[in-house]
Amino acid sequence: MSCAVHRTELMIYSFLGLIEKIDNFRQMSLSKLEDPHADVIRSGDYFFHSENPRRPEVGDLRVSFFYAGLSGDSSHLGPADTVTIIARQRGDHLVSYKTKSGDTLEILYPDELSAEEVFQKEHASNSMKTWGLRGAGWLAMFVGINLMMRIFYTLVDWFPVVRELVNIGLKAFAFCLATSLSLITISVGWFFYRPLWAILIGLLAAVPIVIARSRVPPKKQQ
Repeated sequence: MSCAVHRTELMIYSFLGLIEKIDNFRQMSLSKLEDPHADVIRSGDYFFHSENPRRPEVGDLRVSFFYAGLSGDSSHLGPADTVTIIARQRGDHLVSYKTKSGDTLEILYPDELSAEEVFQKEHASNSMKTWGLRGAGWLAMFVGINLMMRIFYTLVDWFPVVRELVNIGLKAFAFCLATSLSLITISVGWFFYRPLWAILIGLLAAVPIVIARSRVPPKKQQ
C-alpha cells in the first residue's frame, strides 16, 4: 500500500536511520543578510573573519551554511522538499519495518517515486555493492597469493633475466588462481538460488586450469 502525504503530519522517529539519508545539502545564500559583526565580512555566500579575505592568514575563519530536508510552506529558503519513504507508520511516526525474513526496511529517496522505482534503485545499489565486494575479494586474494609466491622470486633474485621471467609467471599464476577461486566462491553462493548460473560459473572457473595444463608439454604430463 502506498500513500501521498502533502503536509508535515508525520514525524520521522528513527533519527539514526531516515534522517541520515537526507543528504541533498544545498548552500544557503547570504546575499540578503547583513554583516553580523564589525569584524566579520560577508563576501558571496561566506562570512570571513579576516582582515583581507583575498589574502588569508593563519587563524582566519571562513564560514558557510548548508541545509537539507526543508519542511513546511513558510520557509524563506524555498518550498518544502518532496521525498519518498518506505517505512512503517506507527501513529504519527515513521519507524523501520522488519520483514518476515528478518531484514529491515528504512528507505528514503528525494523526489516523488513509485514503489517499483524505489525497489529498482535499491536493487541496482545492492548489485553495485555486491560486485564491489567481489572485486575487493578478488584483489585481496590476488595480493595474498602473489605474496605467498614471493619466495620463488627471492630464490632467483641473483639472475636478472630469469628473475623477470619468474616474476611474470608468478603474477600470471596468481591472477589465474585468484580468478578461479573467486568464481568458485561466487558459484557456491549462487548454487541454491541460481543453480544454472552457479554451474556455468563453476565451469568457467576451470578454464584457467585447463589452459595452463594444455600448455604443458606431453612429456612433462607423464
